[in-house]
Amino acid sequence: MTCYLRRANMKITFPFLIVLIVSAICISAARAGDVSVKVTMTTGPQDDPTTTFASNTPKLYAMFKTKGAKDGDKIRGVWFADDVGDAAPKGSKIDEKTLTAEGDTDDGMFSLSKADGWPVGKYRVDVYVNDELVTTAKFTIEAAKKKSADEEEEESSGD
Repeated sequence: MTCYLRRANMKITFPFLIVLIVSAICISAARAGDVSVKVTMTTGPQDDPTTTFASNTPKLYAMFKTKGAKDGDKIRGVWFADDVGDAAPKGSKIDEKTLTAEGDTDDGMFSLSKADGWPVGKYRVDVYVNDELVTTAKFTIEAAKKKSADEEEEESSGD
């Protein structure tokens, strides 16, 4: 009789634990699903959106708006070099930053600087809310255009 009770107890306990774990995962996924984030790439907070930047752009901005964010939500931006040739392995993480939300925002911002120029290639910034990936913004870095002789002459005569 004792052995039967243990087995019965295990059968009840194991499914209960599975249901409990699955419920916890679903609640956490539903919470992240309640928050949406829209990301726009720019060269500055007041600049027009773009997905292509010159390699000599000193600072890149991932401007974002949230909907459904609550006080205390953690919003994390992770920058990646997806394909930059020999400059770095594919999918290399460049940097990341975590912000704490104070409700929804229309002017959230992650930025990334590089003074000596960006390697040409494909990049992305992944945005997470409470460790759940909610959106990805892809962008491209292209070779900076060379200045024409007229542009160089204008700059030197303006000194």
